[in-house]
Amino acid sequence: MERLRGNWPIFLIWLAVCAVMILVTRGQIASGIGWGPDDQLRMVQLRDWLGGQSWFDTVQYRIGEPDSQPMHWPRWIELPLALVFLLFKPLLGAAAAETAAMVIVPLVTLGCAMWLAVQITEPIFDRKVALLAAALTATAVPIVAQIRPMRVDHHGWQIVLALAALWTLFWPEKRQGGIVLGTTLALWLSISLEGLPLSAAFIVLLVWRWVFQIEKGVRLFWTLLSFLIGSLLFYFATQGHFNTAINYCDALSPAHLLACTAGAAIILPAIKWLPANLPLRAICLAVAGGAALSVLYGFAPQCMGGAFNTMDPLVREYWLVNVLEGLPIWYQNGKNMVTIIGGSIIVGFVSLLFIMWSRPTGIDRRKLSVLAYAFLWALLLSLFVQRAMAVAAAFALPFMAWAVHLAFVRARAIKRPVSRIFATAAVVMLVLPGPLAVAVFNAFDPKEETSPKNPDAALCDKDVSLARLNALPRSNILAPFDFGPPILLLTPHSVLATSHHRNDQAMADQIRIFISAPDKARALLEHHSIRYIVVCSEEPELALYAKKHPEGLWAQLANGDQPDWLQSVHIRDNGLILWRVLPIGLRNEM
Repeated sequence: MERLRGNWPIFLIWLAVCAVMILVTRGQIASGIGWGPDDQLRMVQLRDWLGGQSWFDTVQYRIGEPDSQPMHWPRWIELPLALVFLLFKPLLGAAAAETAAMVIVPLVTLGCAMWLAVQITEPIFDRKVALLAAALTATAVPIVAQIRPMRVDHHGWQIVLALAALWTLFWPEKRQGGIVLGTTLALWLSISLEGLPLSAAFIVLLVWRWVFQIEKGVRLFWTLLSFLIGSLLFYFATQGHFNTAINYCDALSPAHLLACTAGAAIILPAIKWLPANLPLRAICLAVAGGAALSVLYGFAPQCMGGAFNTMDPLVREYWLVNVLEGLPIWYQNGKNMVTIIGGSIIVGFVSLLFIMWSRPTGIDRRKLSVLAYAFLWALLLSLFVQRAMAVAAAFALPFMAWAVHLAFVRARAIKRPVSRIFATAAVVMLVLPGPLAVAVFNAFDPKEETSPKNPDAALCDKDVSLARLNALPRSNILAPFDFGPPILLLTPHSVLATSHHRNDQAMADQIRIFISAPDKARALLEHHSIRYIVVCSEEPELALYAKKHPEGLWAQLANGDQPDWLQSVHIRDNGLILWRVLPIGLRNEM
């Protein structure tokens, strides 16, 4: 009961944050669809599963027909969405129940993150700082970008699992902590291999401790054992088979599991029975690592170069290098850089440096060093992969909360009223540095465009425009990559490709259609049975095609040079540009 009462403040903070976030995102909630292609395709996948598609079958059959697109997402993320949907469907109907799921599940995810932030912060600092860390979760832009109503991709749960993994390192029970840590990392990697670098960071820390202090091997042993068992169980639970001939580089596959097993077969006995001999332990580590890499190379040599090593070069050139969330921080535009880094991450980093310099009393140094290690590792990773900023921001929350609390206490201690008021107001800069920095950035950046060049293009991204494609007979549609998921969500149509890399051959063909001469493009359209082309003239993807290939199909269409096998189609009240691909033998006489 005492623990339950202790969670009431966290619960009340969470309710207040939920109310604010629902108010701020009410426009997106009213639209009924997610913020981006991943959220939208996730809901398509949920509908397919609840509509009768097998739990083990995550193929998107309306993408890239007739080959279709195998997705790299297991169904774990859809479980809570399905639970809320099925709970509310009898009361609200299917459409409203979907929206309820897309609002409730992210907010529950946020609540989990806030609770974990408290569990990590309180043992290092104190209760007041811990509760402040929970409240500041809602001001960390990278976190809110991934955990907000209508954001139902897997990134929010990755933040929660990262915090849970870090928390277990504070547990005094080594065996229990190791079991929970290993299981957490296994689930994290089952959801997405994006968690591999940070998972490795936790393992490296435990290995380092064991190499120099043999008694530290208990936590490492149970972490590795539970990770291996958990990974095998999670794989079978989502795939239903173990076919060593099918290995994907972007998701946990048999080759990865066999590599882990080979390494574990060497290192687990070494942890359990090796004497306190540092060189011998180091040799066993090297042998275990070599065995794991050898097995991975033997079963999946294509994966040695990374998750996207086998991607079609054309897709890499035109799409992958333009996905900002996967690029280093120095490729981001100014506003994004200020928004992402100028919040909890910078404040947390400066606070950590100040703590190291000032050495304040009353702080658990051992736990502080673990938190600092995890934060700095996540920060380093986020400099090279922008989407990793969310976990770095989550790990920075305890430091940020400590700095805000210290600044507020010192500001309130100032005796002169005017100075005290200004100092207290200045604390807001520590609470909302990102949004305030963006406001200043906008004030001194008048050149930034706030509206599209083509007024009609303002309607291109509107849900109503894409929904009006229902007026067309069910067809295969060619559209920019990010248009694919909302088309699948809002209409019965199929699309050639979306911004999801597993179907890179269809993605490559879509690029070839837009950049090739009309005759070659026509052959590819017929090959894929494409009957309509749907575009928005202001789409950056299309601008890239026109810039690099002025002789290509899209460049000619943008200049008003329409082949006679395309027929313009007009649908009322939308800003989309549509053409019907006429069957061979017919020509547009208009």
